[in-house]
Amino acid sequence: LYKAVNASAEQVRRVAEEDREALKKSGLDFNLYSIVGGQLEKDKDHKLYMLYPEGNWVEVPPGSPYFLIGESSYGKPIIDRVLRYDSSMEVALKVGYLAFDSTRISAVDVDFPIDVVLYKRDSYEIVQHRFEREDVQHLPEWWQEKLRQAVESLPNEWASEAISKLIPVRKMANKKKPGTKKKGKPKKKPATKKKLAPKK
Repeated sequence: LYKAVNASAEQVRRVAEEDREALKKSGLDFNLYSIVGGQLEKDKDHKLYMLYPEGNWVEVPPGSPYFLIGESSYGKPIIDRVLRYDSSMEVALKVGYLAFDSTRISAVDVDFPIDVVLYKRDSYEIVQHRFEREDVQHLPEWWQEKLRQAVESLPNEWASEAISKLIPVRKMANKKKPGTKKKGKPKKKPATKKKLAPKK
């Protein structure tokens, strides 16, 4: 498969050379990213490659068992937390959906359908499947409720320690500020009697 990736990379470099100036005049960059994966007859194992606009490529490593292209900032955190090199295909598909759902909620230019390509090692057959919105419409609400429950059940002693330092609002309102006197009703001056001079 790596020979096919090399051949593809060569064509990417050729097209980049041909179109770079025209794209630059239009204020655009040549930014063709592609993911190539699978297994050919003489390959001992299936592989996954990321091909960059410069024509170079990398193979997916065990420590980071995925590639993302396009809008990736919203879905990446959950993939980093959950997906492992030895994760099952079912888990990978679930995590991929949740990453898509996170992106769909936050990015206006991402939406259904979801096109999935599946490959099982040594099968030499690719399976394709399309998910429309109605196929998974029950999942976003389920996932959102699970997130709420998880947040509520999160250990909170660390948060309580900080919150306990807050002064209750009523006590705060009644507390005297240093250097200030409590204002009250003005005290009346005691009545004074006028002393008259004795008549002669």
